[in-house]
Amino acid sequence: MYNSYFGFREKPFKLVPNPDYLFLSKSHEVSLAHLTYATDQGDGFVVITGEVGTGKTTLCRIFLERLDNETESAYIFNPNLDSVELLTSICNEFGIQTKLSTVKGLLDVLNSYLITKNKEGRKVILLIDEAQNLTIENLEMVRMLSNLETTRSKLLQIVLVGQPELRDKLDSYELRQLSQRISLSCHLTPLSAKETEGYIGHRINIAAQRSLELFTAGACRKIYQYTTGIPRLINIACDRALLSAYSLNRKKVTAAIAATAIRELSNRGRAPRAGFGWKYIAWGALACLVSLTLGIWVMKSDVLTKKKTPTAASLVPRHEKTDVAPPAEQTYKIPDSPNMETPDPAPADIPEAPAQPLPQAMPERLQSDGSSLQKAVDRLDPDRSRLDAVASLLALWRQPRPNAEQLPGQMDDTDYFDIAARQYGLRVQEIESDWDLIKRINLPCILSLQAKDRTRPVYMTLMHWKNDRLVLADGISQKPIETDLEAIRPHLQGGVFLFWKNITGFDFIIANGADSNAILTVKSLLQRIGYGPFADGAEYDAKTRKAVLEFQSRSQIDEDGLVGPVTKIMLINAAKAYEVPRLVSEEGTGA
Repeated sequence: MYNSYFGFREKPFKLVPNPDYLFLSKSHEVSLAHLTYATDQGDGFVVITGEVGTGKTTLCRIFLERLDNETESAYIFNPNLDSVELLTSICNEFGIQTKLSTVKGLLDVLNSYLITKNKEGRKVILLIDEAQNLTIENLEMVRMLSNLETTRSKLLQIVLVGQPELRDKLDSYELRQLSQRISLSCHLTPLSAKETEGYIGHRINIAAQRSLELFTAGACRKIYQYTTGIPRLINIACDRALLSAYSLNRKKVTAAIAATAIRELSNRGRAPRAGFGWKYIAWGALACLVSLTLGIWVMKSDVLTKKKTPTAASLVPRHEKTDVAPPAEQTYKIPDSPNMETPDPAPADIPEAPAQPLPQAMPERLQSDGSSLQKAVDRLDPDRSRLDAVASLLALWRQPRPNAEQLPGQMDDTDYFDIAARQYGLRVQEIESDWDLIKRINLPCILSLQAKDRTRPVYMTLMHWKNDRLVLADGISQKPIETDLEAIRPHLQGGVFLFWKNITGFDFIIANGADSNAILTVKSLLQRIGYGPFADGAEYDAKTRKAVLEFQSRSQIDEDGLVGPVTKIMLINAAKAYEVPRLVSEEGTGA
């Protein structure tokens, strides 16, 4: 992608806690110093909290790496377990081998281990990350672990790290005994504007292994204003800004380039506010004119095609470029339903479904033996097939073919498809090869396939799935290819990519602290499918989280109570909030 262009040995803004890129703000330094001191003293619990993306996990890893050889440690990063599973995980982290499966048995084994280490003069530390996910029962059990002690000292030092909800739990009446044992509590704050600029420069210099000034002071200010100093958001914004600069063939990220990248990230489809000026009225008028022109074109196309059903080839012009601008993103409002009270302020608008369904592009049946599919895959060109696959997928969304010049071939798949989707107000989601989940999500998607004698993958669009038959478009054939999943499996390389419409208007995880409009939209979607009613206001409260958990369980997706991209997609689908092309038609869902 842009690494060689800017001279990086690797991407500088990856969303992983890499210690090579360690940058400690004043808040991190103070928290680390207090954490080190408290664990050296060995008294009580230590609690570290911070908002999502403020660097809690990075702090955990730094702390653990700095422990001396006289200290044993266990790091639990996924505590959303029952009591037996949690104790088993702790034992496994300490290297304790046991087949016991009761709480008492595991506590006895752990106590014996701690006594042994105490006699050897060694300290033992348990660090639980994402501790806000611990149940009240497991937090109480963790308190019981702190009771493992001798007459002189504690056998186990416990550190809890989590989001601000952890403090709310610890302040509850049920956990008052645990709360009284907390000897130190620190809260991580976002970076300041000056620290944000230093953070960006630090990561750039590490990735380039030399001093580089790629971001101007104005660009850093723009990024700080957008991210409010949250490191994870800084990484996302900087990565997108570098990609924008690369696409524009610029060697520096200016304030204008940063602003463009930020607009792409934060474009929530809101209508311009009153008083913004005549230029917004002009743009609105132009958008209406384009929409009217497209509407007339679609109506004429419907008339012309009544006597002839379009094939996939006619839906996707293979060599045709278009100068038609993608339609501007709309604002949405969920229509009122009998069981729904629209909150105030109202969530983002969701339009009524179009009168005409989006095309399903059913093909004529073709031979689907393995050799036919192999020949179809082998004749594809990596770059050409990727563009054709995007065009085929966009055609199902009733969008024109993308301009190849706006999609540089050097990009990796994730960035390439992301840019292509955003040009049309869509988002891209990669799904690992979980075909049950892909079928439940029920959206057409792009497959990455391995051809013979090629080092790079080629691409086809999975347009339709009826019973056990899959319909693929390859951008070359005049007719789509029909086959089955078992014939495709040997050719698959990596996950699949699908486009979707993010009507929540918020590209990040929706939970406590998320955009208020996004939370209101989630509540309205949940009410539309039978949950609620919910309290007025934009709070992601316990009732909302419980409804999300129940919906995730019903939808057979990861149950974390957070509204990430897969949950958003499934929720929007379940509420039938927006007309979308379907992978599985209604008559094929029961097969």
